Amino acid sequence: MDFALGTAPSLWHKSAPGRLRKARKEGSADEVWSVWTSYLARRKTPKPLDRDVAPKDLPLLWALPDGVEDEGTRGLIERLSEVEHDGGIPEATLEEEALLWMTDAAAGRWKLGYGLEAVAFSRVLPGLAGVLSSATWWNLLSYLVASSVEAAQWSVFESPLVHQWVAGEVALTLAYWFPELIPCRKLARAGRRALAAGLAETLDGEGLPRAENLDELRPLLACWTRCQALGKSWKRGCFERGAAEQFEWAVRQALRWTRPDGTQVLARSSAGAASADWLAVAVGFDDDKDDHDIAAVVLPGGKKSKKSRARRFLAEAASHSEWSCAAVLRPEWSQASPHLSILYPGQTVYSELSTRGDLVWSGCWEWEVRLDDRPLRPESDWEETCWVSDDDADFLELEIELSEGVRLERQMIMAREDRVLLLADAILGTEPAAIEYRGCLPLEAGVSLDGMPETREAYLVARRRAALVLPLALPEWQGGRGVGTLQQTAAGLELRQQAKGCSMYCPLLFDLDPRRMTRRRTWRQLTVAAERVIQPADVAVGYRVHSGRDQWLIYRSLAERANRTLLGHNLSSEMLFARFDEAGEVEPLVEVE
Repeated sequence: MDFALGTAPSLWHKSAPGRLRKARKEGSADEVWSVWTSYLARRKTPKPLDRDVAPKDLPLLWALPDGVEDEGTRGLIERLSEVEHDGGIPEATLEEEALLWMTDAAAGRWKLGYGLEAVAFSRVLPGLAGVLSSATWWNLLSYLVASSVEAAQWSVFESPLVHQWVAGEVALTLAYWFPELIPCRKLARAGRRALAAGLAETLDGEGLPRAENLDELRPLLACWTRCQALGKSWKRGCFERGAAEQFEWAVRQALRWTRPDGTQVLARSSAGAASADWLAVAVGFDDDKDDHDIAAVVLPGGKKSKKSRARRFLAEAASHSEWSCAAVLRPEWSQASPHLSILYPGQTVYSELSTRGDLVWSGCWEWEVRLDDRPLRPESDWEETCWVSDDDADFLELEIELSEGVRLERQMIMAREDRVLLLADAILGTEPAAIEYRGCLPLEAGVSLDGMPETREAYLVARRRAALVLPLALPEWQGGRGVGTLQQTAAGLELRQQAKGCSMYCPLLFDLDPRRMTRRRTWRQLTVAAERVIQPADVAVGYRVHSGRDQWLIYRSLAERANRTLLGHNLSSEMLFARFDEAGEVEPLVEVE
């Protein structure tokens, strides 16, 4: 796109000063430049960016994704930020920097650094008019406009961040700064369309990207938040109809996937590990007042009102998205509340547990299964087979097909009021064999497993005791038969079990109530019968757990469902997780028929 040094036909909008249009008609590029730079230096609107939104930091450094550091993007952003301040970098250096960037950018338009650098140059263009030559400045503006127009034709899926930065944020930034120029003015509509496409195509409809792209949530939200700041001066804002609602969903998901220290849950990048102070700015552009109350509870340093502290006033903290392959099992929003976060893209499950403000484990939830010493391999992706979230518990069940006709079912139950977490793998085979199982949860640095001298339960200890772990399928006493171990290894919290049969159940129960976990506790493996015949452990298993005054009953069928008895109860369900009430009656928390 050739702006012809400001003399191109039909370049100037009627809102431009008359002297500019006159100079353009006379074909005097020097006169156009003189009038234009003088006008930019004196005009009162549009107002400088970020003065009201983030006066003490650089919004372009919010949630920087991996990859841009190596490209020198941070350094360029910091240097360009000096343009509008006294003592900025020399004019000759800026001239060289701009020319070199345009040359290099043409060869790397899909690199993350290119997209964010394009935004950086767009944001300081008015200030650059006072230091660059007219030819370089017009060429830079022309290049950015053409790049944004071209990026609008790119697929969002190829590189969501680059698309949103260049097709969306660059377009809106140029439209914000230069309404006097018709090509820039037209970019406002294109930018809104690009942002709407990004919000619609990268999220599940409720603010969450796919599990493999979770690390892009914060960088995308940072981009959309900066665009919201631009849109304050426009009657239509920066979003098309419907896109504003998706922005609010994205804010809520960012809060839901935030750790007590403000970093992102299951963060695998620098964007997730960085400070999230800027999330408060995003919340400020969210019209859903529930999200303001949630932010007061979730974000470090939030001011908690009486309303925000009351769970009954807030939206559900737990969530599951089959499209995203992601779930959060969480009784409430408070930082101290236990919450288990799960991602299951492809053949990998990632898990993270926080409780009482401490991070207990985070990373890949490993498994190994061997039949007669033959290792099994996955032959499908993980799929969600059941999700339930109600007043009693959050329950997620995943399944994956293994070689030799075996299935692995993974169950997660977070009991809300009880503050207990059940994690269990069920190996479901068709032929008798010697089954060996290993499951491992990646403990955080500084978290240790503190075992008991005579029994097999153990504490997970961070800054303080975070959980009491009960390996239900193992005998309570250390002297019991050797069917497995629970121990801490270099990889994390490791459960090993062995059995002979078609199937095997491998459960761990975590008591997360700090007042209860120090009281007397015990567990027993129960007898399961059918038609007065005791059933083997590869058909069905049952457990009774007693901790303090609380007791729970756990039942799992490993064969075809049938009418069976457990503690005098007739069961035909596949799985039952229940508590005993004060009268000794069984009160189901989760039951799969």
